[in-house]
Amino acid sequence: MIKAVLLDVDNTLLDFHACAEASMNAALAENRIPKKETLFRSFLKINDGLWREIEQGVLTKEKLHQIRWNQVFADQDIDFDGVLFEKSFLKYLAQTVFPIEGASSLLAYLSGKYILCAVTNGPYEQQRKRLKAANMLSFFDHLFVSEQIGFEKPSESFFDACFAALPGISPEEAMIIGDSITADMMGGLRYGIQTCWFNYHHSEPPQDLSFTHIVNELKEIKYFL
Repeated sequence: MIKAVLLDVDNTLLDFHACAEASMNAALAENRIPKKETLFRSFLKINDGLWREIEQGVLTKEKLHQIRWNQVFADQDIDFDGVLFEKSFLKYLAQTVFPIEGASSLLAYLSGKYILCAVTNGPYEQQRKRLKAANMLSFFDHLFVSEQIGFEKPSESFFDACFAALPGISPEEAMIIGDSITADMMGGLRYGIQTCWFNYHHSEPPQDLSFTHIVNELKEIKYFL
């Protein structure tokens, strides 16, 4: 029997891609930088690679903020200070929310039935503000953020901290819902948590991994929780 549900935030509850593109465009306008059509695609590729390094423990978030946009601008041949741009980008990102379709109704449905926990590697204050702006924060009993815990998903230590705050609940009595195979699903599988992969990108499911559930839309989760 499931007692606790652990929900990822970016690209599970909030559309990070839409938020990031809107924030990038606002920062470009603020800094009077002409937009290139290939810029956001470059950001997604570089950003995904950097976050994989964070999950692996070989890069810190502080370092990411120093190098992310400098790498993107170098890739796109744009002459601008990436660290300065990062500050503008983060300012807008903290106040920009685009909920994933069905996210709010799913939280309302799960609330009261289960202990709801947000599990995220994003910066604590940024994620708290975004969830609040999306009217989602009040649904959660716990907000587990790697910045405060000191370890990133998918590390065992991250989930140790989560379950230390959930006395009497075993991993088998919890389910993690998320879009990331490396952070959410691999973390859940290694820790013995039931897994629900939200196939946000409509990708081909991996052949070498077996998840408890796979959904393409959040509304499907109501059929088994």
